[in-house]
Amino acid sequence: MQIRVHIKLGDHRTTVSVDKVLSVMLAVKLGAAPDDKRAVRRWLQQRLPDAVGTDRGIGKRTSQVARQMMIEAIADKTLSDAWTDYVIGNPR
Repeated sequence: MQIRVHIKLGDHRTTVSVDKVLSVMLAVKLGAAPDDKRAVRRWLQQRLPDAVGTDRGIGKRTSQVARQMMIEAIADKTLSDAWTDYVIGNPR
């Protein structure tokens, strides 16, 4: 199941679709109630404009970046570090 979160990118508003499980897990990680979609929206609002830009970040790319950021935030440090090493081509 997907949930929709409204984010403002510069002068534009866009809707980001993310998996409900990711939303629940991120809310819990943030110390909020599992169904607190507002906490997830605030978290994304603080980070997405810098990640996708404020003039061209509308569309699928924004949802994809949001999902990636949420997964990275939820993952423990060992997994997150291993992912970073994989992305930059630095095997452990």
